[in-house]
Formats: sequence, C-alpha cells, structure tokens
Amino acid sequence: MAYIVTYSENMYSGFMKSLCPSAKLELECLLTGCRLVLRRLYMSAEFSLEQGSEGDSVPAVVWHIDSKDEKNLMEYYPEGLFERINFRLILEKMQMEAFLFVVRSQETALPDDEYIEMAAEAYEEHGFDFWYVEQALDSAADMINGVQAEET
Repeated sequence: MAYIVTYSENMYSGFMKSLCPSAKLELECLLTGCRLVLRRLYMSAEFSLEQGSEGDSVPAVVWHIDSKDEKNLMEYYPEGLFERINFRLILEKMQMEAFLFVVRSQETALPDDEYIEMAAEAYEEHGFDFWYVEQALDSAADMINGVQAEET
C-alpha cells in the first residue's frame, strides 16, 4: 500500500478511481510552502507544484492505493514528462510516507477550458476554495504576457 498526494483534477474521486481502482480517500489537507503553477504538457498545460514561501499553500487530497495501482501509475505519469517526488507528510498527530507527481517542464502555459472544469469539480467535491486555481491561472497569464511583451 502507498499514499499518493493529488492536487489538481486527480483530486476528483471519479477520476482517481478510474486511474487507481483501489484508491481510498485518506485525508484532505493543505500542502504548506508550495505554490500551484501551470506548466506546458504537450499542446496544453497541467497543474504542477513548485516550492513557494512559508505562507503559500495548495489544497491536496491523499489517497491510499495498492501496490498494483502504484506500479500502473507510471503509464499515466511517464518519467520523461513527470517527476515522482517521495516525501514525508507531517500531520498534527502522525507522519506518513507519500509521493506525488510534478510536471518536469518549466515552461508556463494555459490549459483549455475542459481541464479547468475538471479541476473545478475536484475543488468543489472536497470543499476547497477555487481561489488557488484562479491564482495559478492569473500568474500563468501574467508570465506569458510578460514574455510576449518583452519579445515585441
């Protein structure tokens, strides 16, 4: 058994169950010291995490999955596109070994509307404030516009 931490559309239970049939919701939390960002993936974008300041945080859901599903995740998160990060999740009364995936690309991009709708469903299901997604979208748009303005 393993614990996977999800922070984007994968927080949605229907999506996670299709990806990992053994997934059982363990907890909902905020990852402190992290920022939600958008990174290029193929012709669109996907949410990823980067280190932020002490005051930054990102909503996340921790799922308990079996070892078969953990191995199968490498098909969904190929090593060339995603980095698996293993870490110790420290909670008030316990600690657990967990992992998550981040996008390897450092290029900022904006996703399509369908991707944002999937993220919105996940945030709504777990009662997280959509503000985090809006901040990531605004930040990505600002970075893209800043780069474009410099090039002209």
